[in-house]
Amino acid sequence: MDTKRLLATSGSILMALSAFAANNQGAQDLVSRFLGSTIALSTMLIIGFFSIIGYVIVAMMARKRNRSIALWILFSLLGTPWLMILILFCIGKDNTGLQDR
Repeated sequence: MDTKRLLATSGSILMALSAFAANNQGAQDLVSRFLGSTIALSTMLIIGFFSIIGYVIVAMMARKRNRSIALWILFSLLGTPWLMILILFCIGKDNTGLQDR
């Protein structure tokens, strides 16, 4: 099935359910539970996606700055990945392993 057709069909079904629920008190509870759970699930998926993206960015920044990836991921689990990104950005690169020439 085409993506546009799937989205259009889903939208039509949701509109029909909303119109039906507006005229039927018993259906209002069912539709509101369905829509509420759908919105809650999609919100959790979006938050999870951005969290995973945050951990990936922390790992890439730690590797680029010659820092321990595992340690910074652990810090991210204890705090937030977005805070660790800010800290990594501020502290810069670790040059202790490099020799002066």
